[in-house]
Amino acid sequence: MSVMESALSYYVKKFSGYTTNTFKIQPAGKTSGIQANDIITINLPSNAIVDLRHFKVFFNAGIANAGAGGNGRLPAKIDSLFSRVEILVGGVQVQQGNPFYNVLRHLKDAVCGDKTNPVNGHPEIVRNVSSAGSSVALVNTDNEGQLGSNAKLGSPFISTSDSPYCVDYWEGFLGTAEPRLLDTSLLGSIQIRITLAPNSVLTNSKAIAEAGSSLFTDNSAVSTFVGVGSGSVSYQVNNLFATIECVSIADETLDAMYADMMSEQGYLPVPFKNYYAFSQAHSGSSKFQVSTQSLDRVWTALRPSTTIAGTATEPNLRDYNTQSAPLPVVGYVPVANTMRHGNTKEKYVSPAFFFSPTGPSMTYQLQINNAFIPQAPLTGAELASYTASNLPPHEYLPDDLSMAEYLTSACVICTLLNMIYIEDNRIISGLNTQISNVMCSLNTTGTPYSSSTFDSIVFLECTSEMRISPGRQVVVVN
Repeated sequence: MSVMESALSYYVKKFSGYTTNTFKIQPAGKTSGIQANDIITINLPSNAIVDLRHFKVFFNAGIANAGAGGNGRLPAKIDSLFSRVEILVGGVQVQQGNPFYNVLRHLKDAVCGDKTNPVNGHPEIVRNVSSAGSSVALVNTDNEGQLGSNAKLGSPFISTSDSPYCVDYWEGFLGTAEPRLLDTSLLGSIQIRITLAPNSVLTNSKAIAEAGSSLFTDNSAVSTFVGVGSGSVSYQVNNLFATIECVSIADETLDAMYADMMSEQGYLPVPFKNYYAFSQAHSGSSKFQVSTQSLDRVWTALRPSTTIAGTATEPNLRDYNTQSAPLPVVGYVPVANTMRHGNTKEKYVSPAFFFSPTGPSMTYQLQINNAFIPQAPLTGAELASYTASNLPPHEYLPDDLSMAEYLTSACVICTLLNMIYIEDNRIISGLNTQISNVMCSLNTTGTPYSSSTFDSIVFLECTSEMRISPGRQVVVVN
């Protein structure tokens, strides 16, 4: 019957002895009063089959010094508060992580669509604007208080003892390891270490009404954000815990299969995606190098490292290292030729996650040794089409991403170096840079925005492999 199409076949498969449950995990160390740059350590259950995709971290986060530091606001996408995620198995560092995990999440979501849970994440900064160009505040001007993100006071809906925020989507080992149902009885202790982001990811502003005089002459974006606090603000994380789903299979077939595979090839392979990050001042070229068995993709973007006032033809730019007011997103605002959501909304983004080209005529090209990818430099909107064809399997440019937004604040470029869709079959096909010394560089040309400087951020997406041997031995092949 297996040779027949399912629509014509009368059969059913039965899998007995399968049960599942979700368990709560308390982190090692403090669970409240967690601040910027602190490290959280979470140990996964041992002697269990865990579903890595269902690992979640719950917590309450809020502005800790709103009164003293001005109008503080948490960034959109609550995983912006996580700057590094490391994975250790039996003391072996399987995923070393990088200090730009939150930037990677914003960068990928900019061109692949937001993966944040809409209920348990933090909302974007979007405000109402009248057709005449004068802005109107949100119904509640202190939306942080409504969300319960005042670390001391809570809100009418969320108390300070609740854990309303949740991170349930992960890059790297937790989100890509196969098989996703991992038998921890074969391994040593699995430890997850999360480093909290610096306070610069916050913005010192709230949802305050905009005066019409704050708009540019063409009403394309606001030049200032009313209500910006004079001092810096900080955040605090409380009531943190994790959960993970564990399954039980009352069948010896699985254990027998593991034993056969170990006997046949000596180990059990667990492939997963690993990310290496490089950030440096960019002046036309940024060089980087990595030794890996499979370089699958190169994700690149540029972030302004200076603060300049925009004009009708140039966007606002703010130093991403400095806590300041959010930046307007062109394409969400009332201009006929760039409108995306009608003429009633305007959107802002934290400078830490603002990905801008160096100028309106910027060209892009990746160089690997003496090879140029693509062969001819690409400019402007050409980069969007190039990136769309190089995204991971089953990922597409968001339906509401406009050309204006991509060219001003979401200019992310993805270059594919492995066989497309091959990852679904757990086949390693990327560029092997272990054989020879491979030098890479990101090259750009074009007239930059006036008085602006940029830092490049490059993420190398590689396929690593964790090999589980008898006796709970673990070896990582990068």
